[in-house]
Amino acid sequence: MNYTIEKNDQYSLIKTDLTAFNKETCAKLREKVLHEVASSSKYVIVNISGVNECNADGTRELIQLGVDLQENDGLLILTHANDQFTRLFNKADITFIPTDVEAVDFVFMDQLEKQFLNMTDDDLSL
Repeated sequence: MNYTIEKNDQYSLIKTDLTAFNKETCAKLREKVLHEVASSSKYVIVNISGVNECNADGTRELIQLGVDLQENDGLLILTHANDQFTRLFNKADITFIPTDVEAVDFVFMDQLEKQFLNMTDDDLSL
């Protein structure tokens, strides 16, 4: 799997050359994503514009990856997804955003929301 990574303090954007999601390709992607989460941000955006196929094993791997990230206060965001995948993963802990730019905006908004939700009354009175 060839890929490029754009790292930021808030997110990592991974662009792959994958054309299909199956057990093997998703396992490699999962390994890469978990490595990114361990070494930098907990928000991972994966551009899947080239993916045209996804089988049941690939689906399970991606769902598990979404769950793993959620359990560690992270988030898996897929961009440029084929419409059939958004329906396939509808009940999974995976967020679909149309473009990479919108996904980056979503990360910042999600982080702001979490900051506001964690504020106490004392913080608000300042």
